[in-house]
Amino acid sequence: MKIIVDDLEFNSEYFYIQNKSIVERVSFNNRTFYSKYERFYTPLTSLLLKQHQDNQVTLALPLIENEHVNYLVVEYSQENWQAFHALIKHLLKNLNIKEFVSYRNENKNLLQIFIKRPQLPLKIAYKEVEDIKHLLELKSNKSYKLLPNNNLPENYNIITFPLEKI
Repeated sequence: MKIIVDDLEFNSEYFYIQNKSIVERVSFNNRTFYSKYERFYTPLTSLLLKQHQDNQVTLALPLIENEHVNYLVVEYSQENWQAFHALIKHLLKNLNIKEFVSYRNENKNLLQIFIKRPQLPLKIAYKEVEDIKHLLELKSNKSYKLLPNNNLPENYNIITFPLEKI
């Protein structure tokens, strides 16, 4: 099923809704992960999207589909998001990456940068994420998350629906 959120397009057979309690336990690379996201195979309704916009529920989508990604994602959740946003735009420009979209969720204090990479094989995506991570480590000691992440199980490489385009 094709899911379109603003300028972003996802092809996924399912979506996730965040619960208050743990719904899944996954062992991966000698680690145990606990997820509060429940998977649904039903079509996404406009009511659910509206509830997400109103912060009544949190919807998420898988980033990895059939060993490919369409986006690399940088998530940053600190108060000084404007400085980090300026830094990441500068770094992406230096990497000659022009196609990206930024979103903000004020209620969760979350900045999301989606770097468009249509049908990028997962191995190449991991390499590109490492390149961005290396540059970010040189310039910033801030807390951020880069996806896809090969240190996480596939069903933990999910992103919440973005809310407000910057």
